[in-house]
Amino acid sequence: MVAMKLVLAVAGLVGLAVASALVVQQLNHDQQFRALMASGDSALATGNTYAAIEAFSGAITLRADSMVAHLRRGQAYQAQRRQDEAVRDYLEAARLQPGAADPLLALAGLYDGGGDRAQAAEWYGRAAEVDGQNPALLYRLALARYRAGQPATALDPLRRALALEPGFDEAHYLLGLALRDTQDTAGAVAALERAIQANPALTAAREELADIYRAQGRVVDEMAQLTALASSDARGSRDVAIALAEARQGRFDIALTTLTAARARFPADSQVVLALGRVHLMRADAAPDAVRRMAAAAQALALLEEALGGSARRGEGLTLYGRALHLTGDAAGAERLLQDAVATSPFDRDAFLYLADAAEALGHHADAREWLARFDAIEGDTAAPEVRSARGRRLGGLALAAGDPAGALPYLERARENGLADATLWGWLADARWKTGDQAGAREALAQALALAPRDPALRRLRQTIR
Repeated sequence: MVAMKLVLAVAGLVGLAVASALVVQQLNHDQQFRALMASGDSALATGNTYAAIEAFSGAITLRADSMVAHLRRGQAYQAQRRQDEAVRDYLEAARLQPGAADPLLALAGLYDGGGDRAQAAEWYGRAAEVDGQNPALLYRLALARYRAGQPATALDPLRRALALEPGFDEAHYLLGLALRDTQDTAGAVAALERAIQANPALTAAREELADIYRAQGRVVDEMAQLTALASSDARGSRDVAIALAEARQGRFDIALTTLTAARARFPADSQVVLALGRVHLMRADAAPDAVRRMAAAAQALALLEEALGGSARRGEGLTLYGRALHLTGDAAGAERLLQDAVATSPFDRDAFLYLADAAEALGHHADAREWLARFDAIEGDTAAPEVRSARGRRLGGLALAAGDPAGALPYLERARENGLADATLWGWLADARWKTGDQAGAREALAQALALAPRDPALRRLRQTIR
């Protein structure tokens, strides 16, 4: 019995010793883990990513289930642009602690920095599921979705962010952009106005609001935003924006006065000189007679030549110069220069329209049709429906003149359906239908044309063909 008690006592002592040793060993492991983590954090903070990776790898060896160690090593890999290793560690960190937002945010930031907006939006979305009361995170989610070309999906997180933080000016601004892109113009205006109320110095919101007011024809409101921008940001470009708004209202003298004053303040700014040329050109386009049109275009030419010798945007300068040449009667020179303009990056989209005008004046109908079609495709649905209808009518006429009646017919028929059926259009329709084999339709269209203009020489000649 005594011997048995002695054995048990010895066994107990041995067990206690082993347990003590295990505790000491665990304490040593914990101390080593904390030391390695501290060393890694210090190395990462000072940019020594190789030492950081070595330290965090040692920590992971001691504690493979540490979310933080994997997260930190992922950050070190990311700093070295070793994206695959970084993603691997971030994913493991997320697996180890599913309720943590940090690994998800790290993945989102990695993809965002690499330009993969769709993946960034995916991981910001997962982070928002974990931390849905964080307005900054909701904003980043919305921004990633917007940049990924999904403005409609950005609306909900933005509204949630603003419910949590009503004065979040950048969220109001982004909401305005998203609503604009989803064709909710009224909502966009309201959001942008709220952004400016929250932060009057938010110039991007004022610029966007001025653009929308311009598209809506709200001249006074547009000018108010442009004036506010100019008062807070003294640059020649602000005066240019005000002057061009004045010129669009037909107030050419006031616009020129604004730009002349800006030129005195910013003598080295060739954009101001370019704008002076543009305003003279706008006056030429609006001139009621050829004499005044030629005079204004000549003034524009001199200024535009000066601007092209400076740092003004070359594509824009070539476009305006080509237009001025056309208005002074040099269609051939205009065509050559405008061909250079459309080949210059970044190009001014108006160059395609002006090139179509010059080509048509020279009788280059196929070229004119091509340039006008390209302009129409670039402008897209931003143009008013009546503008696009009139342009389609013109495209039909150019196609017919270029010897392509089959290509002309869809444009002409659509123009007729849109109510643009004057004598000229009916005549074009008659010609196109006749040449594509629709004799009955051609006779009907010709009868409509002659009813509107019985003495028109072109229609009377067409009647000799269509019998």
